Amino acid sequence: SSSSSSSSTFSASVPSSASTYSTAGSSTARRGYALLEKYLTMWLMGDDGNGGKHLAYDAQLGGILSEEGMTNLNADFGNARYNDHHFHYGYVLYAAATLGRANPNFIVQYGPFVDALFYDIAHAGGISKNPDTNSHDKNDIFFPLARHKSWFDGHSFASGLFPFADGKSQESSSEAVNCYYGAYLWSRVRWGGNNGDHKMVDYTRLLLAMEITGAKTYWHMTPPPRSDGNGGNSNGSIKSNNTISAVSSSTSGGSATSLVPVPFNPAFRENYMVGNLGMSDVTCTTWFGTDNIYVHLINFMPVTAITAELFDENYVKGEQSVLSNQYKSVESAWRGYSICNEAIIHPNNAWIDAQTLISNQLDPGLSKSQVLFWISTRPGFSPGATVEVSLDSNSDQQTNDDAQNTKKSNAVTATTNPATNNGNEHSLASCSSHEKCVEEDLIGSCCPTNQGVFLRCCT
Repeated sequence: SSSSSSSSTFSASVPSSASTYSTAGSSTARRGYALLEKYLTMWLMGDDGNGGKHLAYDAQLGGILSEEGMTNLNADFGNARYNDHHFHYGYVLYAAATLGRANPNFIVQYGPFVDALFYDIAHAGGISKNPDTNSHDKNDIFFPLARHKSWFDGHSFASGLFPFADGKSQESSSEAVNCYYGAYLWSRVRWGGNNGDHKMVDYTRLLLAMEITGAKTYWHMTPPPRSDGNGGNSNGSIKSNNTISAVSSSTSGGSATSLVPVPFNPAFRENYMVGNLGMSDVTCTTWFGTDNIYVHLINFMPVTAITAELFDENYVKGEQSVLSNQYKSVESAWRGYSICNEAIIHPNNAWIDAQTLISNQLDPGLSKSQVLFWISTRPGFSPGATVEVSLDSNSDQQTNDDAQNTKKSNAVTATTNPATNNGNEHSLASCSSHEKCVEEDLIGSCCPTNQGVFLRCCT
């Protein structure tokens, strides 16, 4: 059917029952795959459970748009004006690749529809040219080359057709990385086979590598060394200057061995993370708030395997000097991401912090089980760091404030370790020897516990 003179909608039937999955696993995993198939195929076919939300092809500019956005340009974050396509479709590609790996029938039935989203943001252009016939793949006439990618800048811009004084810009570098990670995963299950030997797989790896390098170059900042040899300014404070002109920024202060110039001046680099990068300016703010924690976490989400490539331990250690005082006060929706960030350098402490999370209070792109999986797979995590948290029977409805208020009395109880305490109530391992542990009403051994884990209250 046609929604306008320049677009056409996709239509297909939704499967009436869950498929038989080739991936072995528990009944919980199989149910998870079945739910993913149900809702992903509903979305692809324009059935959101409320009368439908269709996608359409724009024949004028070559892209996949939401029909709602065609009558309301601000709908879906400006989707019909090509804003944020790589952010949003990246999540779909990741989900489709996950499902397709477990259920090849999904690829057979729905592959062409997912391909349309793939080509919208990761089309390879002339890579599909046949050297013998000098002809191109038919998709070359329908989509532009890697829509959001700036090959000159080495990263993507999220802006679509809306005009801005500073040119195009991008806020969430991590969601851009997630886009090309999703594209890479889809190319693997769609065309790559067992060994991943396919030109589209190589191409998406290039897009992904460029975006990670771009994020680490232009978003992840490290202050120049202080006189004492550590990063940051001499008094440990954060500079208030959070907006600069990108074209006049300094390239001094970089590593003597680095071949890449440092794009920002030392004062600006004290912020550690860029919030919004424009063509002619750069800020340490976001579209929705100016707090440093928002700047860092919007450039951290979502949490997948590629997060470990984007964020290394040394960089996260530097972030702590900016964020350590904000981790505990951030809103519930962001709390899961802040704990996942902490887990990169302190997985055992993060595991304890994660116990009071409540899934339905987190950002929709995260769950408590996902947080716990991420933490438990970080280097340095010790199974002995696990703790019991006994919330009441209405814990699912508890507010985050309630959870925090009950934390002192029931979150963590450290037991006495005779081998560590040696009969001395005030030994260094004893909770009573550490002011913060006393404030949390902990008793026994805290620094370390019986399992050799240092709790976050240790000083």
